[in-house]
Amino acid sequence: MKRRTRADLGYGLGVLVAVAVLAWVVITMTRLADDLRDANRARDLLAEQVQELGADPVAGPPGSRGEAGASGPPGPPGERGPTGPRGPAGEDGDDGEPGDDGDDGPAGDPGAAGTPGDPGTPGSDGTDGAAGPAGPPGPAGDPGPAGPAGERGPAGERGPAGPAPSSWTWTGPDGTTYRCTAADGGTDYTCSPTSTPEAPPTGGLLGALDPARRQW
Repeated sequence: MKRRTRADLGYGLGVLVAVAVLAWVVITMTRLADDLRDANRARDLLAEQVQELGADPVAGPPGSRGEAGASGPPGPPGERGPTGPRGPAGEDGDDGEPGDDGDDGPAGDPGAAGTPGDPGTPGSDGTDGAAGPAGPPGPAGDPGPAGPAGERGPAGERGPAGPAPSSWTWTGPDGTTYRCTAADGGTDYTCSPTSTPEAPPTGGLLGALDPARRQW
């Protein structure tokens, strides 16, 4: 049923298209016949006007459809008509010959610095040259500052007792300086003053420190 319905629809559409085409042909032929009739009528009227002016119509007398006669002389040129639309662009012509070189222009501004190039390969090491003669010694420099004191070392071993001194000096509380010398190479010493102050005090402790009373 569906296939038959589709076939019927196709057949109906084909008939409608054919009828439409036939109607268009008939209408077009009718219009052409009317146009031809109007053109013939206008031709006859134009021929009558030419005959009334005392000339022979080029297309023949009204109502005739004979062959066209010989062409008459061309008439004077008419006035120039309006400019028509611009036509399509023509084909490109052949290239012309190259022109002469122009003068050099002024130098332009320097361009921006380019990017640095890749580093080159390292060169080979050269041979060492001969050592030159030694130069003269330079002037002595200023002595440097003293360094910090080192740590105190450990106490050494006690040495043997030395010989008794042959003499020695001492100063008393009153400022008197005494010199003591050994008597006969023994351990007894005799002390005598070598210098005294201007006003030595008397009595008291100095009497007890009388050198004449000291023995060692």
